[in-house]
Amino acid sequence: MTGAAKGDSLYARYMKAFQASTAHTSGCPACQASAECAVGAPIHERFARLQDAYRRLQAEQKRF
Repeated sequence: MTGAAKGDSLYARYMKAFQASTAHTSGCPACQASAECAVGAPIHERFARLQDAYRRLQAEQKRF
């Protein structure tokens, strides 16, 4: 997989995780109050991991 294809795939997963996180939060009072529930915690953790990975990839691409 090329760097661009890897970035595109990562971006798609990142955006899907963002959508899942915001969709869950919109209907979960605990997560709205920044007290993640048992269901929301792994959803938000996945989003955070993918966001970090995407930002790292962007920073690496800017160096070259």
